[in-house]
Amino acid sequence: MSAALAVVAPAVAPNAVAQEIAPPPTPNADRLAEQMRILATDPRNVPALLAAGELSARLNDPSAAAGFFARAQALAPGNPRVAAGQAMVMVRSERPGEALRLFALAERGGVAMEPYASDRGLAYDLIGAQPHAQREHRIAMARGADDETVRRFAYSLGISGRTDEAMTILDPLLRRSDRGAWRARAFILAMNGDAAGADRIAATMMGGVGTALAPFFRRLPGLTAADKAFAVHFGELRRTPSRVADAQVAPPLPFIAAERVAAAPPPPRAPEVASTPARPERRVSARDRRAQEAAAARQAAADAEAKRLADARAAQEAETQRRAEAARLAEQQRLEMERVAQAQRDAEARRIAEAERAALAQREADARAAQERAVREAEARRAAEAATASVVAPPPAPAPAPAPVEVARAPEPVPEAAPRPAAPRVGGEDSVIARIMAGITIPASELGVDPMPGRAPEPEPEAAPAPAPAPAPAPVVEAPKPKPEPVAKPAAKPVVTAKADPKAKTDPKAKTDPKAKAKPKVDPAKAEPARHWAQVAGGADVKALPKAWKAIVADAPAEFRGKQAWTTPLRFTNRLLVGPFKTPAAAQDFVNAIRKKGVEAFAWSSEAGQKIEKLDVK
Repeated sequence: MSAALAVVAPAVAPNAVAQEIAPPPTPNADRLAEQMRILATDPRNVPALLAAGELSARLNDPSAAAGFFARAQALAPGNPRVAAGQAMVMVRSERPGEALRLFALAERGGVAMEPYASDRGLAYDLIGAQPHAQREHRIAMARGADDETVRRFAYSLGISGRTDEAMTILDPLLRRSDRGAWRARAFILAMNGDAAGADRIAATMMGGVGTALAPFFRRLPGLTAADKAFAVHFGELRRTPSRVADAQVAPPLPFIAAERVAAAPPPPRAPEVASTPARPERRVSARDRRAQEAAAARQAAADAEAKRLADARAAQEAETQRRAEAARLAEQQRLEMERVAQAQRDAEARRIAEAERAALAQREADARAAQERAVREAEARRAAEAATASVVAPPPAPAPAPAPVEVARAPEPVPEAAPRPAAPRVGGEDSVIARIMAGITIPASELGVDPMPGRAPEPEPEAAPAPAPAPAPAPVVEAPKPKPEPVAKPAAKPVVTAKADPKAKTDPKAKTDPKAKAKPKVDPAKAEPARHWAQVAGGADVKALPKAWKAIVADAPAEFRGKQAWTTPLRFTNRLLVGPFKTPAAAQDFVNAIRKKGVEAFAWSSEAGQKIEKLDVK
């Protein structure tokens, strides 16, 4: 074996120089760069993330691979290719049992295992299942394996003690002076008892390591198959508890036929002793030749079967990827349609909300305009009534005549008529009306509007007293004749052209008829005290109010349960009320409650003496 090494080493030296000058091809790095360009434009592309993770793992960057697979799993949690990619990371993280579990999970999910055969074979080697490992390595070799797969296959054969087959597998790489192949050759020789040959390779072809690996080489033959695999792939000679625990996670090994395990013909037998006749020796050679041919035929059949399986699994994987891509496109189309539909629904909802807000604002503006008109009408009415009352006020009662005085008898003069009271000056009512208008204050409760927030309701202003009429000039009384006594003329009745103010105070000095019976007076403030209501509607026709009441109760039946309908006149219309409530706040709470049900209303307080009648609703 050493002589062969001495012959091969000088022959490959020129190739080594060429290898250093010409950079080796990097197809995996080129494909990874292509996937990164795809992810730069579409970071959520799951197939690109999976491909980038697998290529990063093959480039011995498990950290980057784990990151790509984590992103893919977040986007597609049920994708079985994620489990296969994570298994590749587990193999390179020295956890072969977990890797085999993930490979089995991905295979049950429909993922073809041929593209992962090399990593799966390495996982089998690391748990000491070399027949299963070599089957996976052959599948990977049939697919056109890279240099790393060739070295893994050679290591697996070397662990099984098949040194010659391992060297045959490594020969193309050795002729290219591949440093990894020379390292594999040294380890294979050492684990099979040729420590001296391994030392020579270390001294000449492994970067001047020399005898530093000698202790390592001499420990390899005594290790178990799994420990040898960990030693040559990761440099570990000690079995750790974590390795033992990980090996127990591996699924049960599948059954494989013995024919599928044979990798190469058995080594040639040693020549017979010289005393053996020549003819029998030729027959032995023929048998060996036939055995080799049979083994080669079996190997060719196994390789063809492996290639057929690899092609079938590759086709299945392509079909799976095609279906997954179609499903992804369909899902994207569905999500896009849902997004468009949701956008349309949102736009319609916004349009309806804006229309409702505009309608509500219009209703509020109409209500404010109606209230302002009511205020102006009430002010004008009050001003006109006050002005009319002041202009046409009746003249005061004449003062009692003084006692007659005895004077000297004289001829009887013609009696003169009593002087008439001075008529009001034309045009003087303008200043009177102006003074009255300046002092008018209308409370919010009379106008049917709520008080301003944060302010107490303004007190009801007292009615302005009518201006006192100018005193009439004292009549001139002549001394009457002794006989007969003068008879006083009855006072003229005042002419009233306007409706008397019901709130005007009666003159306590006015004379009353003593013979008239005094009727008991009912205080209107006690009969109709000031109360608090909620006005829910109004109308000129009192008979139509019950129908309006029923429609309002139908909109908020719970709030109106047990409530009584009331009505009171308001100029040319009638209020439809509900109540009474104990406080204005209670009335406002009721208004707020029914407004939530779409019933427009406002709180209102009646004055003392204002007539409020029950509304008969059948």
